[in-house]
Amino acid sequence: MKLARYWTRAASEATGSGGNVRVTSRGWSKIALRRRACWPASTRKRLPGALLPIGFPTLPEAVLREFQPDHNGPAAVVTRNAYGAVVLNTRDFVDIDRDDKQSTGIVSGIRSLFCGSRSAHTVLTDIQSVAERNNLAGRVYKTAAGYRVLITNAAFQAGSHQTEDLLRQFGADPLYIRRCRMQESFRARLTPKPWRCGWYAPPVTFPFETPEEKSRFQDWETKYNSAIAGYATCRYTASFGSGAIAGGFEEPMQYHNQETRAASVLPLV
Repeated sequence: MKLARYWTRAASEATGSGGNVRVTSRGWSKIALRRRACWPASTRKRLPGALLPIGFPTLPEAVLREFQPDHNGPAAVVTRNAYGAVVLNTRDFVDIDRDDKQSTGIVSGIRSLFCGSRSAHTVLTDIQSVAERNNLAGRVYKTAAGYRVLITNAAFQAGSHQTEDLLRQFGADPLYIRRCRMQESFRARLTPKPWRCGWYAPPVTFPFETPEEKSRFQDWETKYNSAIAGYATCRYTASFGSGAIAGGFEEPMQYHNQETRAASVLPLV
């Protein structure tokens, strides 16, 4: 997974053809900081505040928790994204999510799977059909605008041809597929988007530059948690396959169910 535990941010003035420009860049982990020291002096002069080569796809998200069942690194990492929601990032626990209405898929019956125009029975039948063809077990959850499918009995490599073919069979959003490839992980949002609960995005961005920024975020977080208390992100609907759960998947799945309030009858957002 392309995630980093340690982040820092720096800002300074740079002189360009159009005059002075304030440059703000984020750096991750000790490796990135050592890497900056090896850059040519001309590069450091042009980007005096830069700690990372531009375009590196690691997301600047605070790490809240890790699930690490073996020596191969964490099986799942919980982070907070740019607009404040908590996200489960998994190494090989596939989340097939769809929360917009632009549906694509190689099976015509799944083309409208996530658009809300078909009965729940038909939706679940289509999901089960794809799962049976691929000998998969998992769980289905209803979201505010579609369905989430968690595959539990097999590990998949994000970005591999096999995985992307499976995602397309389930009718996953093409943007979601590209993000899985870029981040080398699967992401599932656990808590609501703040504006869906009458709240707003954080007033400051991570990593925080000052104790004041951190305090402002903590104040926002307290009120965000109150705003989302009456809502769920998804609702458990059905299981398919043998019910088998591969090693290392049980704890992240239980955490997912807890944080999304999947067993509740709260309104979905």
